[in-house]
Amino acid sequence: HIHHYVHRAREEACASATESTPVVEEALRFYAPSGDEARLTALLERGIVNVMATDKDDKVAIDLAKRGSYNKETKEWVQSEGHKACVALLEEPMNKVRHCQPPTSYGPP
Repeated sequence: HIHHYVHRAREEACASATESTPVVEEALRFYAPSGDEARLTALLERGIVNVMATDKDDKVAIDLAKRGSYNKETKEWVQSEGHKACVALLEEPMNKVRHCQPPTSYGPP
């Protein structure tokens, strides 16, 4: 199965990465909407992935996890327990990044 090899290549690329790369960021955005809590946890625990990295539609991983996965039969987006767990996993690193960013305006409050 080609799908299996893509998964394997993605996992190997993530395991060997020492910094956030496009492959690692793509994996983050793949695991989040797939509801794959275990793989997402393993990736986040490494502490290297940029949780703010966006895809071509300017969506970050947490947006994709919140949306869930598309059910072709009902033609709607469904959020499973796995998706909810992924959202929870992503909230902490997202908040850390947001709090560490300098304010965008330097005028009076």
